[in-house]
Amino acid sequence: MKLERLELWSFGKFHNRTIELSDGINLFSAENEAGKSTVYAFIKSMLFDVERGRGRGAAKDEFHQYEPWRNPTQYCGMVRFESGGRHFQLERDFARKGKKTRLFCLDDGEELSEESGDLQALLLDLDVAGFENTVAVGQLKVRPGEELSSALKNYAANYYASGAGNMDLEAALAGLQKRKKEISILLREEARKRLQKREEAERAAEYIAKDLDRIQREAAAGEEEIRRGKRLLDTYEQARGEQKKKKFPLKGAAVWFAVLILLMILLPSSIRYFTAVIWAVAGLLAELWVMRPEPEREQTEEEQAVRRRIDKLKWNREKLRSDRRDRQVEYENLQEMISEACTVSEEEKNLEQKKAALELAAERMQEVSGDVRKETGNRLAKRAAEILGELTDGRYTRIFIEEGLEISIFDGIRKIPIHMMSRGTIEQIYFAVRMAASEILYEEPLPIILDDTFAYYDDKRMEAALRWLAGQKKQVLLFTCQNREKEALDHMHLAYRDGWD
Repeated sequence: MKLERLELWSFGKFHNRTIELSDGINLFSAENEAGKSTVYAFIKSMLFDVERGRGRGAAKDEFHQYEPWRNPTQYCGMVRFESGGRHFQLERDFARKGKKTRLFCLDDGEELSEESGDLQALLLDLDVAGFENTVAVGQLKVRPGEELSSALKNYAANYYASGAGNMDLEAALAGLQKRKKEISILLREEARKRLQKREEAERAAEYIAKDLDRIQREAAAGEEEIRRGKRLLDTYEQARGEQKKKKFPLKGAAVWFAVLILLMILLPSSIRYFTAVIWAVAGLLAELWVMRPEPEREQTEEEQAVRRRIDKLKWNREKLRSDRRDRQVEYENLQEMISEACTVSEEEKNLEQKKAALELAAERMQEVSGDVRKETGNRLAKRAAEILGELTDGRYTRIFIEEGLEISIFDGIRKIPIHMMSRGTIEQIYFAVRMAASEILYEEPLPIILDDTFAYYDDKRMEAALRWLAGQKKQVLLFTCQNREKEALDHMHLAYRDGWD
């Protein structure tokens, strides 16, 4: 990718200012307040848009910092650039009432869309974090941030997966974590439902158990009352039976028999037998009269009440038996539900399997990407060491880059942490790491934009850096508030373009 033309239609202090750019080094040398940082900010804003802050800090954000001085309502510009052998024009309007972006190909007029990712593809998937941590070095910002470490991790992970470097490992892991969290929520919900179902079944079973106990006690009490009623009826029946039984009148029979003997003795023989027959018949009739059965006595009200109570108790007994059978079936069904609720459901098993799979995927991704990241780190360290060797004339040729961009160097005798080095050497090391990272992360060369980057370099270090930049055949935009860079380039007879022309 190469920047060809900047048109600051209305941006910061500039109004209708055009800047032509060429291959190689483009030098922007001027005093402070000349607008060097504004041009740097314009390039970044055009490529990646300008974000507005929120709350109290909004007044100090980049949007307000570079609002046009003349007319804030006209806040816009244009950039022409080359990417992949084709030429494009990007126009932006940063006005408060709404941002407008237009991107089209100058070769065939094809309209492209930033929202669809066309601009990001043309920028080789370079984002603002990658821009500020590799090819663009702002004032006093030579040290790369954590974003570069994350970008390298992403590159390593995706390089393993697809052979390219455009996957966001942290985003992928965050996606896995999000999905795992969603599944965990579903698992908790399923477990909560199962527990709730179990608790409801246990409460219902407890209620039915109490009801069965009540039915049992009521049935036992009814049976006892039925037995007492039957015993009472038996008493009534026994009393009635005893009333029906009549004892043979022995005294009357003895008197009757004595009279019959007397008649047989005292009466003359002519009427004796006739009188005896009559007396015998009379005695028999009297006996039959005395021993005649008495009429059935009606039941008393008390006895009838007992019988009605017994009938009611028997009806209630059958009802209780029916209720007990129904409640027993309900109780057994609830016990099955409780048993099922104590067992993990198939849905929960499936969710657990998915959760385990996500955990395994994340673990595997981190494990494999760690191995490849180590390899990428070695590549970065090797290339950075090569660049540093050129910048230091071979004094330092080995760099160790550990997790989190913890850097140390080897001077041929010992391993030295970077914080123990001089400020100028530290700046060189960070510069080398940035340039090496840009070569690893992005397939095509990108413009290198340096804003007072060599402020802590002595003349020798600065000349070495300029010589290296000139030898890379890359487009360089060099902003400086001093003449040192211009004098060094002239002294070394290195070609450059005055960016202000």
